[in-house]
Amino acid sequence: MLRLRARVLVLLGTVVLALTLVLPRTATAQTTLGKAATTTATSPGAAKDGEEEAPDSPRASVRAFLDLCDRSRYEEASRYLDIPRGAEKRSAELARKLRDVLAERLWVDVEHLSGRGEGKGADGLPPGVEELGKIKDAKGRATSIRIVRHEPRAPEDEARWVFAQSTVQAVDMLYASLQGQWLREKMPDILKTQGPYALYWWQWLALPVLAVLCLALGRVLTWASAFVARRLTGRLPWAGPVLERLAKPVTLGWALVAFWLAMPFLALTLRAEDLLERLLAALGWLAFFWGLVRAVTVAGDRMMAGDWARTRPSARSLASVGVRLGKLVVAALALMVALSELGYPVTSVIAGLGLGGVALALAAQKTVENLFGSLSILADQPFRVGDVVRVDTVEGTVENIGLRSTRLRTVDRTLIVIPNGKLADMRIETLGARDRIRFSTKLQLARTSSADEITRVVELARKRLEQHADVAAADVFVRFSAVSDQSADIDIAAPIATLDAGRFAAVREELLLALVTVVEEAGARLAEPRR
Repeated sequence: MLRLRARVLVLLGTVVLALTLVLPRTATAQTTLGKAATTTATSPGAAKDGEEEAPDSPRASVRAFLDLCDRSRYEEASRYLDIPRGAEKRSAELARKLRDVLAERLWVDVEHLSGRGEGKGADGLPPGVEELGKIKDAKGRATSIRIVRHEPRAPEDEARWVFAQSTVQAVDMLYASLQGQWLREKMPDILKTQGPYALYWWQWLALPVLAVLCLALGRVLTWASAFVARRLTGRLPWAGPVLERLAKPVTLGWALVAFWLAMPFLALTLRAEDLLERLLAALGWLAFFWGLVRAVTVAGDRMMAGDWARTRPSARSLASVGVRLGKLVVAALALMVALSELGYPVTSVIAGLGLGGVALALAAQKTVENLFGSLSILADQPFRVGDVVRVDTVEGTVENIGLRSTRLRTVDRTLIVIPNGKLADMRIETLGARDRIRFSTKLQLARTSSADEITRVVELARKRLEQHADVAAADVFVRFSAVSDQSADIDIAAPIATLDAGRFAAVREELLLALVTVVEEAGARLAEPRR
């Protein structure tokens, strides 16, 4: 069972990772958090819905620059820079450095740039000038990142927007303030190129190594924190099981904290940093709810192992169902929180669940019926685990009362499973609640028996039953009840003071033999069926 739960949690973590990687970004540039030295980007404003994108617009130019840089075509990307005089030979280098600065310090949402050729216009800047945002250098001074409109100066030239010369001149200073400079200088060029999801290839290699180191550190910190916790709660009986079951969730939590503290050393881009932060947040909630599920399990085990539960079988069944429902609620909350952290609108998900709940309810009528049937059985308590019951023609011992069905172990040692929805509507006879077992039979004398013979049989039968040690003499019933075409009937009933089926069978045999003897002593005979 523990391995199955671990596999389920690993699967959930994999789903969270997959959703994080494929999730389309819903936040805009204004809601993206930069690093400590970064100011929030001031978007030039989104184009109106349905506005056509001009090929010489800020949006088209910045998109072309970023696309070329992503493909490492920095020489072509330098066309979108206003290169200062004397720095023409460094144009490709300046384009690469500017891309790194923007990736790590300023989130530029291209779709929020103006799609008109002349730009936004009404932003307080001179015509032909747009500001993407401000970036603080190592000394805390803000540098404006601006683009200006470049008019064609030759027939083969074309109009476009380029990064302003003041921005290009500040590229070296801003690039020098980026973290991980020693890595950038000594690693091969192929590792400095950007891979999927805005992560450089050296970062893709560093992430699994860092994750393994953080997990190892998490184990050490878990051991240390468990040692301290045992010292503080050593006398509490529940402390040991709780700490043991929470070891793995706490290890994951410590590993995530260590990974989060080590993230600045990876020199991540804003996109990659946002991606990993959302992933860490989702995994953090996973660790929290993982620990909560295990805490619920420990609480349920403690409840069912307590003295009050041992003396109340119904409480054990109710605690078992309560633990399962608690796990189901925790899993639903974990799913909602994970979806929220990954950017999905939870209100829309809940609304969708409300609409889909109708269809689900129709498709799961039997499941819901069985669930409410189990709740009614636990509330009404017609029987408990361990009771011997008779349901219609089925008789057996109750072994388990689950959320869907109840299991009965028959005398033949077969297992019968009855859905709780049907069981709640069936006639249930609880044999375990009785204090003794009733013996009953009908003694049929021959039709030719005289009144004296019948009277003597009744008196002798009553006397023999009352004299038996296992029969409650005060409740013995022996009466001449009917005369039919074939026999004279005497109804006999007596309670046997035992609950053991084997003992009852032995006493029943003794009583039946005694009744046959009584008939012979009275000179009567048993009726024979007509052929």
